[in-house]
Amino acid sequence: MNDIPDYTEMVFPETPQNLPDNNLTPAYGSDVIADVLASLGFEHVFLVPGSSFRGLHDSLVNHTRNRKPEIILCTTETIAVAMAHGYAKSTGKPALCIIHDLVGLMLGSMAVYNAYCDRSPVMILGGCGPLDPAQRRYIDWVHSANTQSDLVKPFTKWTSEPATLQATVDALLQGHKIVASKPSGPIYISIDQGVQEGGISDDLIIPSVDLPHYQPAPVMAPNPQSLADTADLLLGAKMPLIVAGRFGIEAKVTPVVQKLVEITGAAFVDDRSIVCMPTDHPQNLSGDADIRKNADVILAVDCIDPTNAAAAYNEAERGRDGQKLISMSMENIIPNKWSNFGALESATEIEIICDPLLGMEQLTAVIEQRLNAFPNGAIDARKSELAEQHTALRKSQNENWLDDQDASPIKIPRVIHELHEAVKDKPWFLPVRNHRSFSEGIWQFDGAGHYLGSDGGGGVGYGPGAAVGASLARNKKGQINIAIMGDGDFVMSASAIWTAAHYQVPLLIVINNNNSWGNDEHHQIRVARARNRPPENAWIGQRMIDPDIDFATVAKGFGAWSEGPVTDPGALAGVFAEAVKQVEQGKVAVIDVRTAL
Repeated sequence: MNDIPDYTEMVFPETPQNLPDNNLTPAYGSDVIADVLASLGFEHVFLVPGSSFRGLHDSLVNHTRNRKPEIILCTTETIAVAMAHGYAKSTGKPALCIIHDLVGLMLGSMAVYNAYCDRSPVMILGGCGPLDPAQRRYIDWVHSANTQSDLVKPFTKWTSEPATLQATVDALLQGHKIVASKPSGPIYISIDQGVQEGGISDDLIIPSVDLPHYQPAPVMAPNPQSLADTADLLLGAKMPLIVAGRFGIEAKVTPVVQKLVEITGAAFVDDRSIVCMPTDHPQNLSGDADIRKNADVILAVDCIDPTNAAAAYNEAERGRDGQKLISMSMENIIPNKWSNFGALESATEIEIICDPLLGMEQLTAVIEQRLNAFPNGAIDARKSELAEQHTALRKSQNENWLDDQDASPIKIPRVIHELHEAVKDKPWFLPVRNHRSFSEGIWQFDGAGHYLGSDGGGGVGYGPGAAVGASLARNKKGQINIAIMGDGDFVMSASAIWTAAHYQVPLLIVINNNNSWGNDEHHQIRVARARNRPPENAWIGQRMIDPDIDFATVAKGFGAWSEGPVTDPGALAGVFAEAVKQVEQGKVAVIDVRTAL
C-alpha cells in the first residue's frame, strides 16, 4: 500500500490540513518539546529532514501547526546552520535550526564553526539515539554515537545530550538562556528519538519561560578605573584612533561610536569586514593605509583580534614602540579556546571586559566630565586635520579605479559603483559582501546595521545560506536585500537559492565570478615569486574553467530570475536595474558578473 499522499493541490503558505480545530494538548514527548520551542519565541526553524527527529518534525507540523516556529526547509545541513546564523545576526535574537544526527552534524559542523567565530546566538538541535539500544533500527546504529556532541563541543558555547523528557525540557530552557547571554555563541542539544516518540509522564514539570531565572542576565558593565584610565589616554593622545568591530551589525551602535569619536577628536576606522560609521563622516579614515601605524593610542572596541585591529602583526613584541593599545570587548571570557581564532594575546595597555556598547556609553560619559577642564583647541585642530585627510582619501578611493572602469573582465570597483547607483535611493540592506575585494569609499553607508559582516570563521559556502536567512528576517521591511559573493562561495551552497524562491524571500545576489579560487591563486603567485618559480602557473588547480560554470542556468534551476555572464561593464547598469525590479516584485535575482582576479 502506498502511504505517500497526493500533493497536486498543496496549500501555501504551508498550512497543515485536516487537523482538529482546538486540539493542542500534547500527547508525545516531541509535542512538549515543540510547545517549549514555541514558548521560547522562535519564529522559524531551519532544518533538513532526518529520521532521527521524525517525531519532533511531526509535532512541529501537526501539533504546533507549522506556526511558531515555522519550518524553513533547507537542502543541506551546512546551509541550514548558515541560514540560522544569518537570521540571528539580522534579528539580534537567538535562531533555531535542527539537523540530522551524526552525519548531518558532520556536514553542518563547518557552519557551526563559522557561527562560533562570529559569536552568533544559534540554538542547534539534533536527533540522536535512541539511547536505549533495544529501540534502535539498523540505521540508528549507523547514525548514532555515545556522545555525538563531541563533534562540535570544541567550538560551541555549550552542549547537552539529555536522556529523559524532563531533562530535555530543562536543557532547552538552560540552553536558550546560555545562547541568549553575552558573549554569544552557538549551542547544541541532541534530542533522543525515544524521548521524542515516547509518552508524557504525569510528573513532568514545564516551568514558565517568563520566570526571571530563565532569562539572560543583564550585560556586563566595565570597570570604572579602567574607564578613567582610558579617558586619560585618549584625551592625552596626539593621534587617538578608535577601531570599531563586530557590534556594528546593530544600527544603535552608530550614534554611540560617533559621539565618542567627535568629542575626543579621534580618527576612526572600521575593523575587518564591518561598518560602524557613516562613510562620509569627516573623521572616518577606513581604507587609509597609515592611520593605524601613526596613532599613538588605539581603542579597539569589540574587535576579536586587537592585534589585527591595530595592524600590528609582525611588529616587535606584537606592538609598536610608544603605541598604546586598549581593548574593550568580552573576548577573553569566551569559553572553549580550542581554536586559535583570535587567540593571539595582544599587547594591550588596558583590557576592559564588558559589553562593548554599554562600555562605550559609559566611557563617553566619563570623557564628557573631563572635557570641562580640558582645553579643546588641540581636539578641534586634529578634527580639521582629519577632515582634510578624509576628503583626500575618499577622492582617491573614488578616482583610482576610473582609468580601468571599462575593462573586461570587469573591475570590482565598477561593479560596486553600478550596484550602489541602482539601489542608493531605495531601502537597501547588505547581509553579505566580499570583504577582501570590497573597495572602500565607493558604497555610501550611513552607519551600522546595514551590513552584517563576514562569515566569522572563514568557512567558504556561508554566503548563500546566510543571505537567505538574514533576508527572511527582513522580508517584511520592504528592503532590497543584496548579497555580493565570490563564485566559490556561491557554488558551494547554491541550492540555498531554492529555499529563498520557495518561501518567496526577495534577494539580489551578485556573483563576483573570476572563474577561480582567487584568494588561493594569489597565494600561489606569492609562493612562486618567493621561490623564483613561474607565477604564470598559479592558475593550475585553481581555475573553474573548461567548462565554465553556468551560474545563470544553475540559479534558474532553483527558481530564481537570473542573468549572465555579464562581461560588458557598460551593461551593468541595465542588468542591475532589471534585477532590482525583480526583487521589488518579491523574487530572487542572481547576476553572474565576470570580474578580474
